[in-house]
Amino acid sequence: MPRHPDPVRRKPPADSAPLPPRKRRGNSHEQRLIILLEALFTHLPSPDQGPGPAADLLLDTYLDAASPRKAEQFLAALRETPSAGLRALGWQRQCALDAARGRLSSAWAAFHEATRLNPAAPALACLEVSTLMAEGRRDEARHKAGLWAARLASNPARDFSDLIAHLHDMARHDPAVLTDAGPDNGRVIERILLQIDAWPAPTCHYRLRQAEALAPDPALARLEARWAHVSPFNDAAAPGAWLDMLLSERLCGESFLVLNDMAEMMQQAPVGNPASARALIRALLLRGEALRRVVLADLQATDHPLPWQHPGNQPVLCLTADHARHFSAPGDDTALVPLRWSVRVANPSDETGLRDLLVHSLASCGHAAEALVVAEHAAPDDTFSRHGRVLALFALGQRDDARQALRECQAGSPQIWKTLSARAPRKPKMNPGVYAVGGRDEAWIYRQAYLEYWTHAGALAWATES
Repeated sequence: MPRHPDPVRRKPPADSAPLPPRKRRGNSHEQRLIILLEALFTHLPSPDQGPGPAADLLLDTYLDAASPRKAEQFLAALRETPSAGLRALGWQRQCALDAARGRLSSAWAAFHEATRLNPAAPALACLEVSTLMAEGRRDEARHKAGLWAARLASNPARDFSDLIAHLHDMARHDPAVLTDAGPDNGRVIERILLQIDAWPAPTCHYRLRQAEALAPDPALARLEARWAHVSPFNDAAAPGAWLDMLLSERLCGESFLVLNDMAEMMQQAPVGNPASARALIRALLLRGEALRRVVLADLQATDHPLPWQHPGNQPVLCLTADHARHFSAPGDDTALVPLRWSVRVANPSDETGLRDLLVHSLASCGHAAEALVVAEHAAPDDTFSRHGRVLALFALGQRDDARQALRECQAGSPQIWKTLSARAPRKPKMNPGVYAVGGRDEAWIYRQAYLEYWTHAGALAWATES
């Protein structure tokens, strides 16, 4: 789940000096440099008289000397100093600090304030590209890097060639990329697939706590603790460490946590060969589903809830959701068993967002009455499940009720029906991971997910003609 941004420390009272010099023990280079630089900022400068390079250096030195509290206090002072240049610098550095710590909402707020104060600052180029990359928005990062490169190259007064090259390097860099041009001649995915094939049949290395929280046994807990240090989502991990562990530890194939991390990485990371990526995602999700069935059967927990609020349950719930989204198709009941289990048994509050998919799949696979029951438990703002209810009523032959339900959907969410019934709608501007309820982006997402279900049922032709 996304983390809430951490609170930002506020600056000291206005009537106190921002950072008076202090005596320190030791004679390290960083400490001596801090003493010299802090003398420049005993009183922050008046407007347009800010020693920007010295402030930059002081912040770097605080961080080098492992003094994050002082860095944050100094940033708080910079952000509210009368000098517009230093205020802009303060917000730029705040953006970089927040992005590095995963506080992405705060990072974007700082970026926009820095842009308002100094929209021509070259540093904004690196900040925007790096923050997009930190958020996983790689295509946007590459696009922005190109725009910034063109803008910087059009400035005849300064040579930005090094910065332009750095921008492109940043946009290309991704420690989780599996390309076809690595030191092993692009056989990384092939090696992982061979390892998955070599794993023994799934066995249960879990137990239930309080009958509703999955917990690994001691051996698997030790492996997962080691995995946390090398995971591709751990920025501090050595490059490639996750691959070494995955290929050498067969117990990885018994861990919902490892399988979920790998599946998520493969769905997020760009790869050289998309077909190979799809093959690996498929293999990981099939292994996860096979493991789910074995574990639940061994624990006699097939009918037990596994609530989302227990962290140990989240990997298997996420794997099940990804499996359902990957394998569901109109008229195909392949994913119905895990779909039913997730929404109707394990996770009725539906944190993984599968209810609408279950409604559409049930209606499409001859279980329309059950689809109606599932749709009745949807949240008031679950417009997708309400549209699936139309399909269920249509499949049951209740055309008058289906038409009335469709009118209610059209009245409450006109953009969805407008986009769904259009022959060639234009894709709206999208923000990855979010959409506006009632917006064109929500309507586009629904069309992409469920147009085939409406067409398969014959309901789209019926609805547009009626």
